[in-house]
Amino acid sequence: MSTFYICPTPIGNLEDISERVIKTLQSVDVIYCEDTRRARKLIDHFSISTPLKSYFIGNELDKISEIEDALIKDKDVAMISDAGTPLISDPGSELIRYLVSKGFEIVSIPGPSSVITALTLSGFEIKEFQFLGFIPKAGKEKSEFLVKLFNSEIPTVCFTSPKRLLKDLDYFEKEGLESELVICRELTKKFETIYRGTAETLKNQISENIKGEITIVVGPTKNNNNIDLDVDKAINILLKQNVPKRELAKALSVVTNMSVNDLYERVKDL
Repeated sequence: MSTFYICPTPIGNLEDISERVIKTLQSVDVIYCEDTRRARKLIDHFSISTPLKSYFIGNELDKISEIEDALIKDKDVAMISDAGTPLISDPGSELIRYLVSKGFEIVSIPGPSSVITALTLSGFEIKEFQFLGFIPKAGKEKSEFLVKLFNSEIPTVCFTSPKRLLKDLDYFEKEGLESELVICRELTKKFETIYRGTAETLKNQISENIKGEITIVVGPTKNNNNIDLDVDKAINILLKQNVPKRELAKALSVVTNMSVNDLYERVKDL
């Protein structure tokens, strides 16, 4: 029976790839990857000649039938991401869900993950943690992200881009997040750097020109007040009372620790 393999690749240091992953990528009939040019550098380095095909956010749903057809024809298929373990803040969940529903054999090979690496470096108690993916840029999603941070009694792992890091720290500070942060830059690479502190203190340690992959671990909340998660219900009640939207945003910002601007963006078109 054909098999679909989920294959993790190094997050930086190529020596972190496992012998099992190399053998698997050499033996399968096709490898699906996010960026064929980036993947080509990896497989060339390890003298792997297996054909590459693209699989990214823009075409992931269209590729499901193609991958299914390959498996039906008894071809073994592997998936890799640009770095780390596939599906973690990367495309693939819909595909795996579909393959499971069809009864295909799926094998996930353990390997590198910036989430786990950052957690083990953090110094926090990590018997439990939450992973929230990339920090949203704006709107309701960003407000909900902050709610989860303020209400969390366990560490949180998240990603951001180097271009947005200082903006995200500024946002955390303005919203009153007092938790300890561990910022991991370029994990496993030559210029790996670990920054520790609060949003306020870290802003003074980090250059505006910072580059590289960024993983953040946010420590358990130090804020004594939890946020009411049912903000939408409160908004609806106040709107029915004809409270002006700007005043509504100001009032809710006091009791939720969300910013007035974010709350106003959330209600202005209602």
